[in-house]
Amino acid sequence: MNDIMTDLMNKALFDHKIRVILSADAGPYTPSVTHTASRTIIINTNWHDKRQIPLQLAHEMGHIINGDHATRPLYFSERQTDYPMELEANRTAIKLLLPFYLRGKEVENVNSQDFMVAFSVPSHLENVVIKEISGMMKE
Repeated sequence: MNDIMTDLMNKALFDHKIRVILSADAGPYTPSVTHTASRTIIINTNWHDKRQIPLQLAHEMGHIINGDHATRPLYFSERQTDYPMELEANRTAIKLLLPFYLRGKEVENVNSQDFMVAFSVPSHLENVVIKEISGMMKE
């Protein structure tokens, strides 16, 4: 997981000029946050579900990569399902994480459920995961 975080942080900084701050100062249920105007992300490394930290980083990167603008900080939420901006940030996150999951896997071993478990992806995103895996497998 550390390699994934390092790779994502390098991508954020070098490819997208996004500043990422890792902090263990927050409680285990304090979500990660993005400030789009300053292109800064704060990741709570003390999050209760360690498998989900790369998803949170990729999701927050997604807001900036997608060009989202918000007047207030955007906090990660597993439950947000009806906001198009959040859905697109999740879609971008899945696209960012899939190469890590697919690396070295044979096609017959690729499974949406395994991906979702590996990164603790909320179940409401299953259709997005299936669609993005299918799209990457065609490339």
